[in-house]
Amino acid sequence: MKKYGFPLYAIGYIVIIIAVIGFVFNPIASLFAYIPYIFSVGAGLSIIGRLLTLPQSDDFRVRRLNNMLAVSAILVIVSAYLMFKGENMAILTLFISAFIDIYTSFRYPKQ
Repeated sequence: MKKYGFPLYAIGYIVIIIAVIGFVFNPIASLFAYIPYIFSVGAGLSIIGRLLTLPQSDDFRVRRLNNMLAVSAILVIVSAYLMFKGENMAILTLFISAFIDIYTSFRYPKQ
């Protein structure tokens, strides 16, 4: 099951990037109504992929980083909710989530 984790994660984030570009730039007004749904699908795929790829560990540092990634996943869900509401705060929560993801990717121990 772990071999499907990274492709789901990558596809999910590609879909998220496409949806965010559509949300920010709004190139076609008729597609704007579907952007929150597209974002939600990408968020779901990336969260499932992340759950499949996270290693379980007794190390305090790894558990702390996994908890930070859980907070990041919650922020992605909050971003999807805010997109449905049509608020621009979705970009801020997504930015914070991306910052947490980048931070944990550099701090995660090499295995």
